[in-house]
Amino acid sequence: MTWEDLNTVGDRVFNLIRAFWIREFGRKWSAEMDVPPARWFEDRLTKGPLKQTKLDRAKYDEMLQMYYRKRGWDERGIPRKSTLAALGLRDVAQELGRHVKMLE
Repeated sequence: MTWEDLNTVGDRVFNLIRAFWIREFGRKWSAEMDVPPARWFEDRLTKGPLKQTKLDRAKYDEMLQMYYRKRGWDERGIPRKSTLAALGLRDVAQELGRHVKMLE
């Protein structure tokens, strides 16, 4: 087994976990599921090397969308049909499509 094979297995597992949760939440699913609590953006840290800093919501959202693109997911964090098909998970895409609208 090569490193590429291992990465593919990992991608399959990660997408299966994601598909499970999206199926469970259905149309309620959104990118907000991947956003930490509001206080992380509002309250500054009180200790450590990053003391007095807080997360920037705009930068977080930008980073999250970049992550979604790299994963082959849409802007809501839902795997695209093409991503699942490339991983040999067409049946997962078909089932997931019964619960949420999916992009190619």
